[in-house]
Formats: sequence, structure tokens, C-alpha cells
Amino acid sequence: MKKKVFLTVLSLIILLISLGYVLANFFVPPYIIKVEKQESIRYNDQVIINVSVGTYKWKMNKDLWCILVEDDTKPSKTDSGWVKASNDYCSFTVPEGDYTAYVKDSYGNIGDINSAIVKINKVLDIKTNKDILYMYIGREETISYDIVKLGNIDEKVNFKSDNENIAKVDENGKVTGVNIGETFITLSIGDTKKNVEVVVSSFITRPVINTSKPYISCGQFNKEDNDLLDAILADRVRDAGEGTRAGVVEAARFLALEFAFRVHYFYENGRLQNHGDELHVDGEGRYYHKGLYLDKSRYSLLESRFVGPATWGCDLQNYTNWGPWVRGGMYPNGFDCSGFVTWALLNGGVDIGDIGAGPSNWHDLDEAGEKVYITDELMASGRVKVGDLIGLPGHAAILAGWDDENYYIAESLNTTKGVVMTVVNKSKLVHNSIYTYIILMDNVYSGDGNLTNMW
Repeated sequence: MKKKVFLTVLSLIILLISLGYVLANFFVPPYIIKVEKQESIRYNDQVIINVSVGTYKWKMNKDLWCILVEDDTKPSKTDSGWVKASNDYCSFTVPEGDYTAYVKDSYGNIGDINSAIVKINKVLDIKTNKDILYMYIGREETISYDIVKLGNIDEKVNFKSDNENIAKVDENGKVTGVNIGETFITLSIGDTKKNVEVVVSSFITRPVINTSKPYISCGQFNKEDNDLLDAILADRVRDAGEGTRAGVVEAARFLALEFAFRVHYFYENGRLQNHGDELHVDGEGRYYHKGLYLDKSRYSLLESRFVGPATWGCDLQNYTNWGPWVRGGMYPNGFDCSGFVTWALLNGGVDIGDIGAGPSNWHDLDEAGEKVYITDELMASGRVKVGDLIGLPGHAAILAGWDDENYYIAESLNTTKGVVMTVVNKSKLVHNSIYTYIILMDNVYSGDGNLTNMW
């Protein structure tokens, strides 16, 4: 009797355990072990959330699924966002936000919850105003930059020069050219870096009035040299404002001051029309393309030519009898006065055409803006600005600067044999100088740009 009771109880116990095991398989939910964040290599603005899940060893079907939701609503077992776990892990790539993780088993039981707050604090990029700095020895230029970021980060940028013998940089990003050569300045915040190339060139110098600059010699520059100088000029004009008064002034200052060599004076009319019985010449290199005219690669950019080709500094045949110039003579190519002015206008972003200084029967620089004669009243009126044209009948130049004592006039003169910066004392401009009128250019330029009265 006792044995029979024992077996009955044992059977009942086994039945209950079996029933419990079956019920547990169908109704006991799985659980979340932990939730972890890691950086996404593929997406800068998202992170990876890894959800580690588990279930009980006695469960017959151990397949698990995970889901992330951004609100407090518990998901249903049929929601489309469930992701099947692999090796007890689910991974999600998500943007910043507050998330709740859930896990379910193959029977539809939704288990443990775990919150994950995703805060993305990182630098995505460092954007600089320039990729290349063009320097002369002693030039200083500060790198401007913007930080592209997510969240809150320490925005302190570290600056480092790859070669301080060529260029130095301080903690604020001010770069100083030290010696001729090329190097890089590295900007960094944590692991995010940006390199800015620095080229310190012997072709440019500190802008000072130098009456003994060497002339360009024929064949002195190759294509790479010409390309570099064109890039430097374009960089200077962009900083000043292309198409503005400052852009034109910067082009004139570049050739008269910063360029380490002097461009010759070459007498020509340059208008592709005959002057009386004088055959036209085409103003080779003076107007027909932006940049400097130093290498044979620039020949193809000429629209037409009557003689030549010959780059600046190389002999070009003259077709005018005037002063020391003899018809048919060979002289180093360069600029006459209007050639320099139209070149500066074009390279500054203002194209008014290849025109001369007048007076003549053709359209002239006299007509480019508002022509006013120089008087004490005019110079005190505030109407005259750096960047206006200045001249006399038959000659044009650019007012390229002034200070308390002097006016500075960029021009190509036959008397000084090339492109120079002429200094005229303010007290002598009206009564003692050769200049008689100013062409006010407000209606020609798109604005003043980053205009400075001095360099």
C-alpha cells in the first residue's frame, strides 16, 4: 500500500515537473544581459547598439529576437522591427536618441527591458578656409576653420607644423613663412585631422616698394612656375573679393609689389586696330587670359597675334615709332600703361575689354567710369577711393593705396621701364604732379570687397 502511494506521488510530481517544463517553454520570457554602444565606422552621425540577450538552458527553442523603440510603448510580438539574434547578440545602427531594448523568444514572450541613451559627441570634420597657403618668407596668415560636430565636444584645435624650418604655426593657427619650401600644417581634435599645405615661394616677397627689383628674363620660368604664380595671384584676389574694388587693387599690388620681378614696359597700342599708319599689335599677354604670361604653355591662350609669340621678358617686335622705340625693333615684351590696367582689372574679376588710355577715336579707359578732374575739393570729398583709376591724356594707372602722407599709384611707365608703384606726396598731387584726372569706378566694381587703403 505504501509503495503504491509512493509511486502515485512520484508520478504526480513527475507530471507536475513535466507540465511546469512545458509551461515554462511556452510562457517564461527571455532576458537582456547588457546593452553596449560603439562607434560606427560607416556612419559618422550614428552609433551601433549591441544588445546581449539570453534565455534559460532548459528552453527547447532558444531562438531570440531583439527590438529598439524610441518611446515608452511596449512593442507587440508582430512588430516589423524585430531583429533575430546571432550568437545571442543583436546589433542596431541608430542616430542620437533615447531607446528601449526588448527581447522575445520563438513563443512570442517579450522579456526584460533595458534603456539606452545614445549621445553622439564627436567631431565629424574640420573644414578650413583654404587647402593651400602661399607664403613669402616672413608672411603671416591665420588659418580659419569650422568644426563639424555632433553633441558637445571640446573645440580646442591643436596646430602642428610638419617642418618648422619652412613654416611655423602658433596655438591660434597663425602661420609664418620661415624658409623656401613646402610643408603641411595639421589641425587636429582628437583623432580628427585636417592638413593644410604651405608653399613658401621665392617668386614672391613682402610687399614693399623696391625700385631695384630685377626684370623678368626670357625663359626664366617654366610651366610649373607659371602655374604656381597664377595660383598665388588667384588666392590673393579671392581673399580680397573677386570682381570687387579690392580684387582689382590686389591684382595691381601683386604685380607691382609682391611679385619678386619687374615686368618690362613694352610700347604698343594693344587694341587690335591700326593707329593711323601704325600697324596694330595685339598686346600679347596683356589681356587675353588671366594669370601671368611667363611660359610657352600660355601661347595657346592668345586670341590672335600680329607678331610673336613672346612671353614677358622675351623679345617682341615693335611696330611703333615713338621716343626710343623704333618700328621693327625687338624689345622685351611686357605692358604699356593701359595694358597693365586692363590686366589688373581682368585678373581682379572685372572685364571691361582690352582698351587703351586715350584720347583716341576708340573706346578708352577714360570712359570706364566717371571721369573727374583732380582738385583739392575732389580729394577732400570722400568720393575718391583706392581702386579708382588715375591718369592724364594718353596714360592710365590705378590708385593702389594711400596713407597720411602719400598716394601710391600702380602703373607701367616708359620712364621707369616697367610696372612700378609710384609715390606721390598728398600735398603735390593736385598742383605739382603730372596726373590730371581720376576715373571713379563705383559703377564698375561689384562692391568694395575687403578693401584696405594700404597693403
